[in-house]
This record gives sequence, C-alpha cells and structure tokens, in this order.
Amino acid sequence: MKKTLALLAACLMFAAPASADILAEWTFETSPPTTAGPHAADSGSGNALGFHAGSSTYSNPTGNGSTESFSSNTWAVGDYYQFSTSSVGYSGIEFSWDQAGSNTGPADFELSWSTDGTNFTSLLNHVVPSGSFSSVSVNALFQNGPVAAPSALDNQATIYFRLTNSSTLSINGGTVASGGTGRVDNVVITGVVPEPATIALLSLGGLVVIRRRK
Repeated sequence: MKKTLALLAACLMFAAPASADILAEWTFETSPPTTAGPHAADSGSGNALGFHAGSSTYSNPTGNGSTESFSSNTWAVGDYYQFSTSSVGYSGIEFSWDQAGSNTGPADFELSWSTDGTNFTSLLNHVVPSGSFSSVSVNALFQNGPVAAPSALDNQATIYFRLTNSSTLSINGGTVASGGTGRVDNVVITGVVPEPATIALLSLGGLVVIRRRK
C-alpha cells in the first residue's frame, strides 16, 4: 500500500499544472451596451444582461482603463446585472469584475451563482467604493476577484453569476437616487481543465490502485 501511495504522489508531482482558460469576458468595447441586453461576450462565449423592475436607461460611459462600460440608473433593491456562460469540460470556476457608480448610485451588492438561472445562492456581499472610472488608466480600487465558485458550477451546460443591488444605501452614504448609476466593466469568468499529461498520470495511478485491490 505504501508503494501505491508513493506512486500516486509521484504522479501528482510530475503532472502538468492545470491552466486557466477564459470562458467568457466582457470589456463592452466590441458592442457598446446601450440596452438591457443580452450582450454577447467579447471573448469566449456567453451573455450579459441587466434587469430593473422599473424603467431604466442603459448607457456606455467610460470604463476602468477603457472607453466603454455597462451602466444603468433607477436602481431598486433586487435589480441586477447577470452574466452567463458554459463550463462544460471545466472546473475551478472563478469570477472577477470591475465595479463603480455615481455618488447617488447603489453601494451594496450581492454576488450570487446559479445553474438554472432561477435559483441563486449567495457567494459574497460587496460594497462599491467611491470614485470614478478613468479611460486613461486602470484603477485597482474598482477591481474585484477572482472569486472562487463552488464545485456545483463545474462542467455545467450554463452557469450564471448575478450582481444584485441589496440595499437603498448610495455610494455617498445617502439614499440611492433615480439618476444614480451603477456600472460594471472587465467581467471575466474562467475555468481550468487538466492538461493531457495530468489526466494520463492520474489515470495510471487509478489503475495501480485497482490492481492493488485485486
């Protein structure tokens, strides 16, 4: 048994490291988002959309180090931005994004995930910092993640992430106003797939265990 464990350890030692691939990325530069969407990913495959219970104006103001972002006003609790893609063949899903807003825009958001687009589970709560995007340079203050998603999102036909407004608190500490905006940029969903050498070595290790048990 000790020899078996040693062989498995060797397999893992020499296995090629898994590499992260971009499943979907939205920079909003290719097709400026002036509607609720859905908006196709700029890289990879997926859709981004916005939802507001009331009437909202969508626009594409300056992003974080770029000329475009996904922005909207008239925020209420429960309104959200949603991003979806496929994770078939991938595991280790991660989500990252940039987020800012105007002074009277919403401050509190909840990041959640789903595999059916209806039932969502919370990942974390996020507070949007004060300040503005600049097209000249990227400001790390507005960058978030990558946030590791649970294994339930591995190898799924479609996975969903939502950034949902969770309170009436505005970025300046007051109450969200109808003209207050919330914007996102540089949204990325990644996943990893084992290298062929890793799969082969781990399979060999499994065969050794099976033979040992016989």
